[in-house]
Amino acid sequence: MIGLLTRQAKKHFEAILAIFALIAVFYVLKSVKGPGALRREKIEQAREEEHTTLLPRKWVPDLNKVFPVEHYQIPTHPDPKCTPKQNLYFLRTHQTGTSSVTNIFYRYGKEHDLNFVMYPLKLHLNYPGRINMLYLERMMPEKGYNILSQYTRHHQSDVLRIMNPGTIFTTLLRHPVDQFLSVFNNFDIKQEMKNLLPHHNPYEEFFRRPDKIAMLASDSVYHLIQNSMSFDLGLNTPHFKNNSAVDEFVEKIDSEFHLVLILELLDESLVLLKRLMCWDLNQLVYVKLSVNKEYSVSISDDIRQKIMDWNSIDMRLYTHFLEKIKKIISEQDESFHKEVALLKQINSDFSKECYEKVFPVYNGNKIGYSLRKSHETNMTCKGLATDDVTQTHVIGLKQFKDKLPPSDILMVRNHMQNLKKHNPAMLDWTDVYKVLHPDKSQPEKNEL
Repeated sequence: MIGLLTRQAKKHFEAILAIFALIAVFYVLKSVKGPGALRREKIEQAREEEHTTLLPRKWVPDLNKVFPVEHYQIPTHPDPKCTPKQNLYFLRTHQTGTSSVTNIFYRYGKEHDLNFVMYPLKLHLNYPGRINMLYLERMMPEKGYNILSQYTRHHQSDVLRIMNPGTIFTTLLRHPVDQFLSVFNNFDIKQEMKNLLPHHNPYEEFFRRPDKIAMLASDSVYHLIQNSMSFDLGLNTPHFKNNSAVDEFVEKIDSEFHLVLILELLDESLVLLKRLMCWDLNQLVYVKLSVNKEYSVSISDDIRQKIMDWNSIDMRLYTHFLEKIKKIISEQDESFHKEVALLKQINSDFSKECYEKVFPVYNGNKIGYSLRKSHETNMTCKGLATDDVTQTHVIGLKQFKDKLPPSDILMVRNHMQNLKKHNPAMLDWTDVYKVLHPDKSQPEKNEL
């Protein structure tokens, strides 16, 4: 009898243990969050942050430094008496051709000894988060900041707070289909989302379940997969399906930016920028630094339409500013188109004069150049062919040379020497050394 009771008690005890084990497994599984759950949690957090009151700022606008309306208007004709503006904010959007345009601003800033908003040697300003204002204010040069052209998300109050008064606001947009395809291929979305790898047509597979597949992306590319130009310009993902918020967003960007450049009308856009900034046409010379592959040629009309629907906010933004810039162009005087033709000619002449060869590098995504022997010491030719990361390093070394540890300088030297093997025409370490050590003509052997 006792043995029977013992066996029954043992069975009951084992059953109770099994129940407790199942309960424990349930709670463990419940606590484990998949990519989708984590993404939804972040979106919910972003939605809450929208309603969070920011901490009081010590900064207030100086009403004594308010510029007249004419300062921000694009002239309809060249003004020989205008004064060049040297305070510029260029919001970099992703995969829109900003590398070549930013190169213009890097060269102009170095030529005029201007100060850049940047973290030392960094291409971005805490993207996709907010700028660290306290750090930048602590590092602010005596004459203030003149140019902001690093990757960041747009927040007007941050820009007004950190930049010199009278700053011109600009950005660059590209047709959303080409921009999306460029992101998809250059950021290797197939590799990010493993379930796209086996498919011969990853676009079709992506658009079968775009919302679910996008959730699988890492934080580094998630914000680039849908409406990324709008996201860069400050629209948060929770508002993508809010039509009234999108309308307000487009109006807000229209009111805050003095000129929105369009990649498909880049030369026309740059001539407008030249008139707005009162710069010389020769200062707007550029060469292509990235390969803008025509991915859209190989896609079907159905996929093209799905891309436009998926990036509907970017389409609204792009269409609005394309129509606006066409209207501005139509109001220019007769000399405008002559200036556009002249800029095209100057660009062509520079390329022929500076470079012997042009070739793809880095898996065909970037463009490399080799200098003609007659221009091996021409700093303009070298600067034009130098990528944005290296330009950031060069400017950072000059602007923060007294604050950087020797290890950072060594890192830049090694980076430049490695890139030089792929792109022989770019700036080299001896060019940078002359800026850091104007009292020395050449680096010592141990500094090479």
